[in-house]
Amino acid sequence: MTTQDGGVKTAFFVIADISGYTKFMAETAIEHAKGILESLFGDLVPAVRSPLMISGLQGDAIFAYAFETDVMTKQFILDFSEQLYCVFARSKEKMILNTSCPCDACSTVDGLELKIVVHHGDCVIQKTGDREELAGQDVITAFRLLKNKVKERTGMNAYTLISCDALRAMEMKEYFSDSEFHTEEIEHIGEVEYVVRDMRAAWDRRRTTQRTFVEPGDDLLMDEWIIPLPVSPEVAFTICTRPDLRGEWLGSDKVELIETNNGKIEPGTTYHCYHGDAIFPFEIVDWYPGEYATGRYNMAKGLSMLETNELVEMGDGTLVKIRFTSPTSSTFIGKFSVGKTKKMLLSIIEPDKENRINRMKALGEKMAAEAKAFAAE
Repeated sequence: MTTQDGGVKTAFFVIADISGYTKFMAETAIEHAKGILESLFGDLVPAVRSPLMISGLQGDAIFAYAFETDVMTKQFILDFSEQLYCVFARSKEKMILNTSCPCDACSTVDGLELKIVVHHGDCVIQKTGDREELAGQDVITAFRLLKNKVKERTGMNAYTLISCDALRAMEMKEYFSDSEFHTEEIEHIGEVEYVVRDMRAAWDRRRTTQRTFVEPGDDLLMDEWIIPLPVSPEVAFTICTRPDLRGEWLGSDKVELIETNNGKIEPGTTYHCYHGDAIFPFEIVDWYPGEYATGRYNMAKGLSMLETNELVEMGDGTLVKIRFTSPTSSTFIGKFSVGKTKKMLLSIIEPDKENRINRMKALGEKMAAEAKAFAAE
């Protein structure tokens, strides 16, 4: 944890607010409205996972936070916000599809939306009875940002608002153009600058993207690797996907990223892994932080091979399961090269398997030790 004089801590603050809540409760059948909202929160609350912690539920909002030193990648909060919105959208969609009730509540569920505010700054933890709550001006600023002019300016009512303080802490401010920034004047606080990401568009992309996941029963290049790490699934995901860490356990000389979205890694992003003069392009095709990532190795003659890194929580640690498919090709020439390419890949990967596993384990142990050191401060 980042601990400063007087017990002040530096953290990211995330508020997920269901818009339309007050009108929905006031104008619809209370029994059904209550059940609908409980169902939505019942899906949202479990989706808030380490390193984020819930500070409180406030009527129509979830307030969560993560200490800065516990956030391992600059885009973690952005990924989390997108995932949380997709949980909400999926839950709402199921309700709409599975009910035939004509009451005002059930027939107007689609009017509910989720907006998310992300801010960064200092706070203190104060105890109220058995509860611990966050307090401080930056916490107040985060809540004040819920009242904004985003809908009037952009037409969006499903979005993530990220303050520039949060962007700077993520080292992502430079990835946005000047035209994407907005400001709000907050009484007693002053002008706050921020950017907005469209969550409805993120949900539309995800629901139309086919899941790509290498299963244990698929035609595999070799038996799956099972690697125990003493860290959470989120940290294990970081080890598998953060360019510098991925390069370290793979033994690459360097890793470059191509086709990022404003610096954000997501499906379509390609890692260029350099091993001497050789470059191995690895394109992300499916990405679900904390759970799995699947990429495609694109090779000559139209040949390709998939790799899935699956994260399975086990007690206080995580099992990383790595599975490679056998190479395939859609081209006539490529199909004749499948056998030869498979032998070539095995000759590269198998001799280095134990080295890769040991390097990943060493990273996991190092990051677990660092987390314990921070917690002890």
